[in-house]
Amino acid sequence: MAKPFLWIIDDEWADYEREKAVFSRAFGAGGYELVFSGPKTYQADFPEYGPRADAVLSQIDIEIGAREMEQLTRCKILSNYGTGYNNIDVREAKARGIAVGYIPGYCAEDIADYVLSAIYRRFKPTAGFEEEIRAGKWGAAVMTEPLHRLSSKKLFLVGFGSIARAVARKALGAGLMVSAWSPHLTAEKAAAVGVCYQEPAEGLADADIVSLHLRYDKETHHFIGAAELAKMKEDAILINTARGGVLDTDALVAAVKNGKLGGAVLDVLEQEPPAADAPVLHCQGIDVTPHISYYSEEALGDLQRRAAENAVHILKGEPGADLVEI
Repeated sequence: MAKPFLWIIDDEWADYEREKAVFSRAFGAGGYELVFSGPKTYQADFPEYGPRADAVLSQIDIEIGAREMEQLTRCKILSNYGTGYNNIDVREAKARGIAVGYIPGYCAEDIADYVLSAIYRRFKPTAGFEEEIRAGKWGAAVMTEPLHRLSSKKLFLVGFGSIARAVARKALGAGLMVSAWSPHLTAEKAAAVGVCYQEPAEGLADADIVSLHLRYDKETHHFIGAAELAKMKEDAILINTARGGVLDTDALVAAVKNGKLGGAVLDVLEQEPPAADAPVLHCQGIDVTPHISYYSEEALGDLQRRAAENAVHILKGEPGADLVEI
């Protein structure tokens, strides 16, 4: 095959040695051409790189729609760095014969660890007592509200893909009672992994902790809004590691401020990064982290390697690529 032209659109990784290693094994050390653009430059680079690209590896916030694909006249695959792919017009890609690659499950263990960490932080805190100790307080008297064992708490998972299943395994191991819902989940499938099936209204009402694991698209936009939050217990917490858009952030802030919800832990927001004055950053009871739940060195290695392998499989006509099916 002719020397492939590979285009990476990203500015998050420190280096691309993992991708280069995959490409060198597949095509030889000098058997491919690799170019780079960042989110702020890729549109300007399209006239030069688009018509030449055989494969594009891109970050999940890089929008690639019909206008961009018109210039991808040789492209065989758009390989996304992530489990999501709502940044790509998948139907347009299919119409043009361009495969769309993604990386299912690469950070399932890492996000599950984050969710369990958030649960422990709320229900078995190990920090935040400095002021009380300096004031001479000691023992259980420092607690401002009663604590209960995790085995008394119910976790409801909204969505039940690979990440939610990893959360379920760890949560069950910690003694939590776990229920779940997804459009494709059945009571039998849930029971097979030790989880109870519940419809959304019932699960939201029963849960002490709700963790969101939905894919984001027009059907799941604001899947959890004011009406859904109103079904939850007033002392319950909500955790979102999916996509910011599945949650109505304004409704969440209002519910927490008005004492209708115990709080939230959010690793994803509707606007990323948020404005410094965004209300969600200034609401007591809502903890925000900067989209890091997926991160570990192991997860990052898998992500970069598998994105490159997806491109190689398609360019060489091999099986094994993780592709979006529509």
